Amino acid sequence: MRNRNFILVPEDRPDRAFTDYHRAHRHAAGAQDTDSPVFQLPAVGDRYPRWSLPALEAATWVREVHPESFAAFDLALFEAFFGRTEDISDPEVLEQLVASVGLEPSALDTALARGRYHPMVMREYLEATGQGIHGVPTILIPGQAPIVGAVPYADLKRAVEGAFRGGSGGPHVDPAAGAIIIQEGGAQF
Repeated sequence: MRNRNFILVPEDRPDRAFTDYHRAHRHAAGAQDTDSPVFQLPAVGDRYPRWSLPALEAATWVREVHPESFAAFDLALFEAFFGRTEDISDPEVLEQLVASVGLEPSALDTALARGRYHPMVMREYLEATGQGIHGVPTILIPGQAPIVGAVPYADLKRAVEGAFRGGSGGPHVDPAAGAIIIQEGGAQF
């Protein structure tokens, strides 16, 4: 599996706040299955991360310099934002998350201050959009249609397990529409 960057909020916007839209998506994601991740439902108007770049640059630094810690840092970012509603655009939050996986926060500060990973984040974002990817999450599994959006956890798990077994195991695709059928008789994306 290769993790790549996709910028959701490319500019610093201090006015961002949680909306009913954000709450509805978190509620739907958290209600999917008993073993799906925990999602905190913030109040409408609570501060939303100002932009995507600081967290993406930090994750890229970990991925490139400390690859053995990437999975733990990626999970820490996810849990901070979705599980505890922390502002992962805040450098202090990123320092705490780096420290939580055993890495040195001052090394992250240096990397971010130098802007070394900004070009890499931008390149990966442009590569994704050039391939027709316009949202996250987008999961590409060889031999299967792209899985886009917050699909039910059970369907995603089945697709990944199928890939490990060498079968398709992925979501069913409506050949006429080219859309992924999330649940038989249910919604299509």
